[in-house]
Amino acid sequence: MIGILNAYHFDPTPGNYQEEYSGLIMEFARKVFPGRQIKNYKVAQNEWPQSIDECEVWIITGSPKAAYDPDPWIATLKKFIVNVDAHKKKLIGICFGHQVISAALGGEVVKSPKGWGVGVKEFEIVQPQSWMRPALKQVALLFSHQDQVVSLPKGANILAQDSFCPFQMYQVGEHILTLQGHPEFSVAFAKSRLQSREDKMPPETYKKAMESVENSKDDQVIVEWIRNFCA
Repeated sequence: MIGILNAYHFDPTPGNYQEEYSGLIMEFARKVFPGRQIKNYKVAQNEWPQSIDECEVWIITGSPKAAYDPDPWIATLKKFIVNVDAHKKKLIGICFGHQVISAALGGEVVKSPKGWGVGVKEFEIVQPQSWMRPALKQVALLFSHQDQVVSLPKGANILAQDSFCPFQMYQVGEHILTLQGHPEFSVAFAKSRLQSREDKMPPETYKKAMESVENSKDDQVIVEWIRNFCA
C-alpha cells in the first residue's frame, strides 16, 4: 500500500481549496503507482498511521504551512520522518514534504529573502541517477513556495538546482527522494492559488507566474522517476 501523509488539508471545512488538493495528490499517486492501493492520511488533522510499516512507500505532500511552524502535528510528522529514515522505508517529499524532511533530519528551512517561487520554472539536474529514466538535463515544473531548504541533512546528496533555489531535489541513501516543485498540481489549481495570493507578491512576480502556468511541464517524467526510484 502507498501512504499519503497529507500535510495540505488542515482545514476540515467542506469544499475548500485544501480539500481539492486531496484529489490532486490522490490522482498523482495513482499515476505513479497504478493498480496499487493508496491511503490518504490527513496528518494535518491528526489522522496518523499506526505504524511506519502500514505502507511500503510514504509520500509527504505540499502544505500552506511551514516546516518550522509550531503546530503539534508538524512535530509529530518530524518524528515519523526520523523513524522512517531509521528503518530505510521509501519516502517521497513534495514541496513542504521536501522541506520538512530536511528539517526533521538536521537540515535547515527558512523563508527565502528571494521571495516567491511561483509559476512554471526550469531547474538543472546536477547529479543524474540511474532511476532518472527518461533522462533530462533540464526539468520544468509548477512551483508555489516562499520557504526553501538552505542546508541539507547529513548524508543527503543534491540532485538538482537553479539560481533561485539551490536545493531543488535531494536524495538520502536509496530510500528518500524529495523535490521542491509541484508535479501533482493542475494548471487550474495553480492559477487559483496564485490569484488568492496576488496581493502578497510583487506585481511583476505575479504577472510572470500567471503567464507561465500554461507552459510545457515535465510532470510525467517526475511520475516515472518516482516510480523507478521506489521500484
